[in-house]
Amino acid sequence: MEEELHHHKAKEYQSSGVVPFWPEHLLKEMVVGFTALLTLAIFAHFNPAPLGPPADPGDWAFQPAPDWYFYFVQNFFDVGGYYWSVLGLTNLDWVLMFLIPVLGIALFYAVPFIDRYPERRLLKRPLMLGLMLFGIASIGYFTANGVYNHDYLVAHEPINILQTSCENCHQMGNAGNTSGVYRLPDGQYIYPPPLTHVGSIMSPDQIRRQLVSPVGGMPNLGLPPAAVEYLVNYLSQQK
Repeated sequence: MEEELHHHKAKEYQSSGVVPFWPEHLLKEMVVGFTALLTLAIFAHFNPAPLGPPADPGDWAFQPAPDWYFYFVQNFFDVGGYYWSVLGLTNLDWVLMFLIPVLGIALFYAVPFIDRYPERRLLKRPLMLGLMLFGIASIGYFTANGVYNHDYLVAHEPINILQTSCENCHQMGNAGNTSGVYRLPDGQYIYPPPLTHVGSIMSPDQIRRQLVSPVGGMPNLGLPPAAVEYLVNYLSQQK
């Protein structure tokens, strides 16, 4: 009797265009969710995510970055902050950092109440389709740009350390102290050698020892181990 009643209700729902929540809708959602979790489990088993190095508070050369799926958030604020400063709106940072994201999230939740058009086909809803494509394109752009910027900063970190710690005394190509002479605070003069071809003169171990325990009048810069390794790898390639 119950089966006949359920069959009758199912026919009634189908004739009226209504899909019952159980089992037609919920069961499909459960199958899709289980399939997605199973797929992720298989990928995680055969291609596990590698762990990065342990956190080191003394690593001043470290470039912090979020997980890849949050790169678009960081890069949005990086790019937005740049243009915000260009427009001279730094005293209104709270608008960019707080008000705009809150309004965006509120608009996202309000879309179902704003768009009451009954048509289900995307091509019949150009406004919603355009907004969706714009959102996907924006997330893709800011994600790719965030990854590129982080890789660029990591690749150029040795140059940043070189400019802040070495080029006051040493010449590096056409940059740095091109005079070849440096006056110490006590009035003495030293003659730091150029670093343009240092990799062909000193081995990586010699460069490391000079950075950690300098001789020949070079001051001890107190570089953290990570910064030393950055410079050793970079300087040893300058030949």
